[in-house]
Amino acid sequence: MADAVKNCFLINAPAGSGKTTQIKSMVRGFMLENPKDNILCITYTNRAADELTGDLKSEHIFVGTIHSFLHNFMQRYFTHSDILNLYFERYGEFIKQRIENATGDAHIADSNEKYKEKYGQLDYEAVQRNITAIFYNESAFNSLYYGGLGHDDLISFSKCIFDRFPIIRKRISLRYQRIFIDEYQDTMADVLNIFYDAVASTNSQLYLFGDRMQQIYMNYDGSFEERFTLFNTVKMTTNYRSVTEIVTILNRLYHDPEFVQDNSDAMKQVKPDFPPRVIITNDVSTVLDKLQEEDSDTLVLYLFNKERFSAIGAPNLFQAFSRMNKYSFGRSYSAVDVLTAPYEENPDPLLRLSYCVVRMAENFQKGQYGPIIQTLKLNKSMFCQETCDIKRHSDKMQLFQKLTLVFAAIQNEAKTISDLLLSSVETSLVDKAYAENLFADTENEAALAVPAIELMRVLDYLDDPKVSTQHGVKGESHNSVVFVADNSSRTPNVFMYSFFDLLCRVPVSLQSFNQFYYAYSGELADLQNTIKTKISELKSADYSQHEHEILKKANSIVEQFSDNPYFQHICQAKYAEYLSKPGVTKAKDCLKESSVLGILSAYKLFYVGCSRARKNLTILLDRSKLQGDTLKQKEKFKELGFFVEEIVV
Repeated sequence: MADAVKNCFLINAPAGSGKTTQIKSMVRGFMLENPKDNILCITYTNRAADELTGDLKSEHIFVGTIHSFLHNFMQRYFTHSDILNLYFERYGEFIKQRIENATGDAHIADSNEKYKEKYGQLDYEAVQRNITAIFYNESAFNSLYYGGLGHDDLISFSKCIFDRFPIIRKRISLRYQRIFIDEYQDTMADVLNIFYDAVASTNSQLYLFGDRMQQIYMNYDGSFEERFTLFNTVKMTTNYRSVTEIVTILNRLYHDPEFVQDNSDAMKQVKPDFPPRVIITNDVSTVLDKLQEEDSDTLVLYLFNKERFSAIGAPNLFQAFSRMNKYSFGRSYSAVDVLTAPYEENPDPLLRLSYCVVRMAENFQKGQYGPIIQTLKLNKSMFCQETCDIKRHSDKMQLFQKLTLVFAAIQNEAKTISDLLLSSVETSLVDKAYAENLFADTENEAALAVPAIELMRVLDYLDDPKVSTQHGVKGESHNSVVFVADNSSRTPNVFMYSFFDLLCRVPVSLQSFNQFYYAYSGELADLQNTIKTKISELKSADYSQHEHEILKKANSIVEQFSDNPYFQHICQAKYAEYLSKPGVTKAKDCLKESSVLGILSAYKLFYVGCSRARKNLTILLDRSKLQGDTLKQKEKFKELGFFVEEIVV
């Protein structure tokens, strides 16, 4: 192994180890020692950035997502002729193909017509003339005719610039003396390479914080593994969150002597109300209801937000916002971000107003009139001027009459958010122009038709959250957690019950499972590059054309991984079926990356879910979904530290 790079540090911070607190402490320490140094903190989400910036306010500290950083840093270069030339070098063929539209795609044809209407003509030379600057379009997709880079290409094209013009990359290390990347395990390899290349052989320092077991977003492709070995590794081994019994389970799940946690002295004194348990039942809903009755403070973890918001009683509200383009994958905010943000900080205008009105109505019902008047004064842009201008007792009485009507609209399950806003406008509570803008936004159409009572249910939940998802709980914790085990064939796939079967057959560890997945997925990617077709999209004609290459790769994979226990258990039977009787269907079945990734994702989600519990942990299994040897699985759960019981309803 090569010597470690002296200024690069990998900080493994497992669940409950106080990662955010440690980052803040290190940043404050560096600023005290070198007050003129500049510090860069790259976070995975805007919410994480907000959490850090609350305590780290300084002109010498930049905290933000990688997209906000690159947007800010690269703007000055995006108008340079050399960068524009590089843009056309990289995207020129895509632009030409889109102009030609050989497949007759209707969407592209419509886009081409709009370009002609705007610029008079559409050809490659016209596009070159009209693009005078590159920009970040804050979208999941590129707008190549206009120089607009989507989320992924902002990163990949920036890396392309840094690689072509190292002097620009060097300016990162000249500008920032300390660089922190939070949640490195969910960070694209291009991002890791950008900052590694920027600080290598400089006096700046790079710190990567995270935990590979909490890698639940598949942004990282494994291509940075060799460089990880060059980092100085620092371990945060104290768990400040969970009791001894739960920390023991987490260590056994991690199954790596290099990463063993001990819980804090304070948590060692805390005893759970019952041992961590696995409950196997034929009726998950009934048992879950009983568990929540026994402990009303229980946090229930579902696999997806759909189930989470259904449990809250707001399925339509979640569905409406999750379908909005502005909250689609890769945008600055997700549907969950805006639905769970308080109105004071909510970036969505419709929710900001709706939540604010509901909060005032709740205050009115409780007789808390002071906060209502204060809210109006602080949010004058959303409300009628005469309503905000309260001087006499009669003004208050008029306001309370308005809120009586508004509150009635919220409580009536037949009334929609549209009805609530119209009622608020008709009573001169809400500013008419503000409301008209909300109605004019076509993306709000579905949300306006949602029952208004769902707003109240979400706000009640935010006051006392008792439901979350296994994907969305990083950083959260609760005294009592119930993990509802489930599978998903939706992307990303999660095969939880297949993981339980694997767990009792193979000595699963994060390091060995990750190594196998990256090596295996690399072989599949190599095949796709060879045949120029996604394996999942193979048609009979494609297969016939490339059968030789596919068979060669399948045999090579079997030879390479025949002794690997993960391959033996997950993949080997499918490969044997295909190789004994080749065909397109069996080829797609055995060469399916999700067969491995779905189980690996389940492993990590199970760990993350268990790690949320401070004191009491319950795993709820559906008997009908168990697969494989259930007796072995029960024994494995006991080995991990669970008490196993069966409940028949």
